[in-house]
Amino acid sequence: MDLDDPPIELTPSPMRVLVQTLTNLVPSDNLIANGEPYGDKLLSMLDRTCKHVWDFPYEPGLQRWYSYGDEFGYNNRVCFFLLDYGTAPNGNDEEVPIQCFTWDGEKFIPKPELLQSEDVQAELKEVPFTPGPSDRGEIPPMRDIVRRRLRKAQFLSKRELDYIAEHPEDQEWLQRKVKPRFWANLLEQMERRGKQNEDEKGGEDYVEQQQ
Repeated sequence: MDLDDPPIELTPSPMRVLVQTLTNLVPSDNLIANGEPYGDKLLSMLDRTCKHVWDFPYEPGLQRWYSYGDEFGYNNRVCFFLLDYGTAPNGNDEEVPIQCFTWDGEKFIPKPELLQSEDVQAELKEVPFTPGPSDRGEIPPMRDIVRRRLRKAQFLSKRELDYIAEHPEDQEWLQRKVKPRFWANLLEQMERRGKQNEDEKGGEDYVEQQQ
C-alpha cells in the first residue's frame, strides 16, 4: 500500500440488533430540543444501542429502526427496539446475524435466548431486514391516533389538537378511555394550542388593520 493512498474505512457487516427492556428503564439523554418525552427516550435508546454495538452514534438514514411496546406513558411494560444496519448478502435476510441484549437501565446485557421465543421470531418475520414496499394500511380514527400518542408520551400535532378541540364527542370518548394523567396531559396541550390560535388570530387582525 502506498503511503499517499487514503486510509481504508472499514464498514461494519450487516446486522440486526434487538434490545428488550422496560418502559421505565428507557433512558432520556435530552437529545431533542422540544423536550417531548417519547422522542427523547426513543432517540436516546437508539443512540446508546448504536454506540454499544458499533461504537458510533445513531444516524438517521444509516440505521433502520423499529419499536414494539414503546408506550412510555406507562411504567414496567416490556418493550423492544430493533436496529438494522447494512444490506443482506445476496439479498438473503436469513444470513444476517442478530445480536440480542437486555437493557437494565444502566448497561446492555447479552441475551441470545431472546431468539428462542416464538413471539419474538414471529415479530421479526413481520419486520424483514430488507424493507419492502410501504403499506400504510387503513388509517384509524383520529381519536384512536390521539389515544395511542398519549400512551406513548408524544406531543400531538396542531392538526390533531385542532381536530379534538372541534369534536367534543371525541373528547368525551378519550376522557372515558384514557387514564386521568393522560387526560390531564391532553387538556394541557389543548390549552397551549388554544392560546397559540388566539395569538395567531390576533396577529392576523393586526395585519388587516394596518392595510
